[in-house]
Amino acid sequence: MHISEVILQGRIFSGLILLDNPFTNVLTKYISDYYLISGVKVMWIMIAIVVLVIYGYLYNKKRNFQYKRRISEKLEIWISDIIMEESIENIVIPQRFYKMMNNPIIRQYTIDELIGCKKNFSGAVGENIVALYIQLGLKEDSIRKLKSNKKWHIKAKGIQELYMMDQMDMLTNIYRNTNSINEYVRMEAQTGIIHLAGYPGLRFLDVASYPITEWQQLKLLEQLRLTTKREDLSEKIPKWVLSKNDTVVIFALKLADEYQYFSVKPHVLQCLVHKSASVRSQAMKTLVRLADENTAMLLLGYIHKESFANQVYILDALRGMASEREKEALLRLFNHPNDIIKLKAALVIGSCCTDGLQVLEEKARETPEPYERILLHVQSELKR
Repeated sequence: MHISEVILQGRIFSGLILLDNPFTNVLTKYISDYYLISGVKVMWIMIAIVVLVIYGYLYNKKRNFQYKRRISEKLEIWISDIIMEESIENIVIPQRFYKMMNNPIIRQYTIDELIGCKKNFSGAVGENIVALYIQLGLKEDSIRKLKSNKKWHIKAKGIQELYMMDQMDMLTNIYRNTNSINEYVRMEAQTGIIHLAGYPGLRFLDVASYPITEWQQLKLLEQLRLTTKREDLSEKIPKWVLSKNDTVVIFALKLADEYQYFSVKPHVLQCLVHKSASVRSQAMKTLVRLADENTAMLLLGYIHKESFANQVYILDALRGMASEREKEALLRLFNHPNDIIKLKAALVIGSCCTDGLQVLEEKARETPEPYERILLHVQSELKR
């Protein structure tokens, strides 16, 4: 008999012995039923707990929502009635209003509602909103948030509330946070001092050691556009473009671009050899905006030292400013190893030189590949 058959018969025999044993049968049945019943009980208890927790959560959420809605409706009516008066000093604020202010949640609702109103109103109404904010003691709430050192989002919220309510006396406290280690705190502080002080608020650029993000730069430029009193920054930009913080340099170049400070052009030119590719890229964009008759040749002089992306940008910009003077420099780009650069140079020649198409046709006859394709592309572009 084969050994595997012996092992199989042994296993079957052992199984039969166990099945025929009454004690084993009873024990197996008892244990199985016990664990089955216990498992079902535990499962039902867990389901009941989960259902109760979900019900309690949804009930509290619904109750809080309804409570907030009722409070918000009352606040909107009361605040609207108060701020629309000619002078808030002679207005008697309802006692119920003051009692509601004992609730921290309602106090925050009131601050948020006043800030929402402040964004939409100016003049006497705006002044009444600020007066109500102070009269209700809500400024102290914002100051406590500003002084919070444990939770950055509370600190940022306090800064926002104070500058939105035009609290000029807090300008120094807000300025101290413009170089905060926390990104969101310093972003609010930088926006806040420009909101309060206008162009002089940009003095934080003198000491900024952390990066100013692209989004924050856009916000700052937009905040400056809202400032009614414009000031000349041309004397400060030369200092900012020498900053060790590359993002400060980029923002200074954007300011020169935004306000067309032609007097700082020599300082912008220095940035064309900056170690940062991002700074050089912004310097080129600013130079294009401040362009004169020498800018095209100047940019062509730097093109071989630049990254591919910056080379493409320069050639795209030259289509609007190049002339016959740059023809020879552009023709030298036909020796560039990248066909896209050759195409971009050909587009400039075809657009800005009087005999541009003839030059390209002759080049296509001499070197069909890739200049025949380049010629067809240029002809197609010029017909548009």
